[in-house]
Amino acid sequence: MGKVFLTENELIDLIKNVVGKVVDLPNTDDITPKNVLTKISNAGAELKNKVSDIVDKFRGEKSKETKTSKGKSYVDSDWMSITKKVIDKLEGGYWNPKCKHPSSGMGRSTETMFGLDRYNGAIERTEDGKEFFEIIDQQKEDLGMDKFCKKWKWLYRGGEHEEELKTLAAKIMKNAFDRNMDNFVDAETERRIKGNRGLLLHMSYATWNGPGFFKKFANSLEKGVKKGMSDKQLIELAIQDRSSTGLLNKSKVANLIKNA
Repeated sequence: MGKVFLTENELIDLIKNVVGKVVDLPNTDDITPKNVLTKISNAGAELKNKVSDIVDKFRGEKSKETKTSKGKSYVDSDWMSITKKVIDKLEGGYWNPKCKHPSSGMGRSTETMFGLDRYNGAIERTEDGKEFFEIIDQQKEDLGMDKFCKKWKWLYRGGEHEEELKTLAAKIMKNAFDRNMDNFVDAETERRIKGNRGLLLHMSYATWNGPGFFKKFANSLEKGVKKGMSDKQLIELAIQDRSSTGLLNKSKVANLIKNA
């Protein structure tokens, strides 16, 4: 997020409406940086807690915003935690044919981590994608390939780098999710998806499933929304849609969607 600049009047209103709820401020005409800072300093932890509450409320309100124009969308505040759950529960760890990892079922896959295929998925076309695989490449350089392959075994989750890699993977998939939402989802259906953790998990995982499945699931949800379905009914529809595909992990995904 870039810097936000306030006018003097907006700053005074902010001080009155936020700080003024906690500390006893002087009259508006007498407000100066010095006496406000003095009052804030004396307020201590009480003001800190109040500001924290206001920030949390602000974040909550921002998460409710929906797409206002083509190409512009707001990812729900739950995206990171939901997508990390997808990575933890549904996506595998490291795989690299150069490390002689089992090839059964991998098809034409190249080097993959958390379901992100380095070359087939063109992961490195973004800065987050480059950083993601740079972490792994640095391990290869530091250890040498023999030791690297002994450490980075099949399904290895990154060890000390796991959390950093998961965060980057979630950011990478956010970009794909945004593209899919712009291409396949109308504004009202997007609002419903982003307002429900189960539906968000369903469509987060659909991002890994590919644009074809994403579009299929999105079209089904859109029809449900137009019929006036409740969130509970849309959840049931999402699970039903997945059950009719050849995708893996259907029962596991269903449980995650229900308990998101």
